[in-house]
Amino acid sequence: MVSDVAAVVVRWRGGEEVARCLAALLAHGGARLGEVVLVDSGSGDDGGEALADRFPDVRLLALARNRGFAAAASAGVAASRGPLVLLLNPDTELTPGALNALAGFLDTHPDAAGAVPLLEALDGESQHRWQLRRLPGPMRLALGLPGAPAFSRSPTRPARVQQPAAAAWLVRRRVWNILDGLDAAFAPAWWEDVDLCARLAERGGGFWVVPAARVRHAGGSSVASLGDADFLAAYHRNLLRYADRHHPHWTGLIRVGVWVSLLARAALRPDRRAAYLKARHILRCGQPPG
Repeated sequence: MVSDVAAVVVRWRGGEEVARCLAALLAHGGARLGEVVLVDSGSGDDGGEALADRFPDVRLLALARNRGFAAAASAGVAASRGPLVLLLNPDTELTPGALNALAGFLDTHPDAAGAVPLLEALDGESQHRWQLRRLPGPMRLALGLPGAPAFSRSPTRPARVQQPAAAAWLVRRRVWNILDGLDAAFAPAWWEDVDLCARLAERGGGFWVVPAARVRHAGGSSVASLGDADFLAAYHRNLLRYADRHHPHWTGLIRVGVWVSLLARAALRPDRRAAYLKARHILRCGQPPG
């Protein structure tokens, strides 16, 4: 079997979860896994070097500064080879047979741009409602919401999905190159995957979910590293960037809606009131998060 998959994992100040991700990838990648590139996105803590020493089969790409997830992922893809690219978040763990199932699906479905597994929480609960979504329209964007869940129940057979979360993607390199990968303007993270899926849909392409492939996903590590208010500011700023690009005629309504929704959430969520108000202030003043 050809080793035609290049795996790319982006790290920014991650802890032991990154080691678990790499260990599972090396243990369960199978014959299709040709290389693993760990991109350290300017963490400045020597953690990337320690992981490279711990996992000699992993190649470290250390970036001088953190330009965000999209820029780091693109650097990792550019530094790798192979016609298939496996993009994994550092808080994921590949399960046995998952990569073979994804790559095998693409072998038999040449028109599919990419394939994704089902994500599961560490306790085994399906994350399909969060992971698998439709592309958002203007009204959901105005409410500060992502696209609606694509499936009411966890799918049991392969199905096309407009916008799978980029926590675990197996994508054809030629598709990645045609689209010029993730847009680094969506820094530090969030909505870069939605943007790529929207651009892919405009060309008539799309991802498929392959339920036979499972990946465990802890989730929340990026939010914890960045902080709640800065996360909310980055999330909503990139939502507006997405809206400007894909729904330009609705930009004014969406901006007003996001502004109001932050105030409403501050009123409805007293436990996060300060974070919502700070995020609103950051958006108004243009202060970058982090």
